Amino acid sequence: MRRLLALALLVPLLAGCEDGREQAARTYDGPLFVTRAEATHPEAGAAGDVVDCDTWGTGGFEDAEVYGEGATADSAEQALEWGEHGPYGLDPDDLRVAAETDDRVLYVVEADDGTPKQALVVHDGEGTEGAGGDGWYVESWAQCDPVELPAYAEEIGLQVWTDADGRPVPKSGLEAWVGPEHCGWESMVFLYLGGRTYVREPQRDLWADYFTEKYAAHVTVPADAVDTGFERDGDHLWLAADRSRAYVGARDDAELWPATVQDLGCA
Repeated sequence: MRRLLALALLVPLLAGCEDGREQAARTYDGPLFVTRAEATHPEAGAAGDVVDCDTWGTGGFEDAEVYGEGATADSAEQALEWGEHGPYGLDPDDLRVAAETDDRVLYVVEADDGTPKQALVVHDGEGTEGAGGDGWYVESWAQCDPVELPAYAEEIGLQVWTDADGRPVPKSGLEAWVGPEHCGWESMVFLYLGGRTYVREPQRDLWADYFTEKYAAHVTVPADAVDTGFERDGDHLWLAADRSRAYVGARDDAELWPATVQDLGCA
């Protein structure tokens, strides 16, 4: 059971910490450091014990006695800012304080009901000379499957689809990303399902090399198409019987998303 206690008063929800950051809706009374052997997710340390996931995502843990993997900071807040572009990819503005000791602070991102879905622990500890000496650094971090925070998922370009029961489909079941901006592919959507990649509105210069057919905006879904049961914004998802294309929309008016015939990506 997650050791989370509802705050007794509403005031702390509105008040910030000394550094101005808001308190989380729930506090955490568990340890802010655990060994890999003690952790629920050894690769995520204490942060992995904080999050409450329907589907586990990923995490990381710096458990060396002397930190040397990056730069130390002068404060917990600065460690967050310096780590903004780290592998955990959490936006410091979304983090709330759920617990703190003399040398560690736990930050979380919560779902609407207060359930922690992302967590990050910063530690004031020993650092190598190359890291800047002693100071604050990100010690452990964890996050559930991104679809468990729909607004966050959409913000990073990950589309949230739901199953027949209306539950978000985890990335392990379906993954759909808006094309990367740095490639000028924002008009495209890449849908990964069943080992195939389907693309909405691939750009004209990609047709010959990566597809055997073109995208179509209005088609009728064939009778033998396989119903995935997945939906997004009222649009249903079918796959062709041979998995060569996806159909998105209504049965009598759907988009045809062709499958790639070789890996498609950009640097």
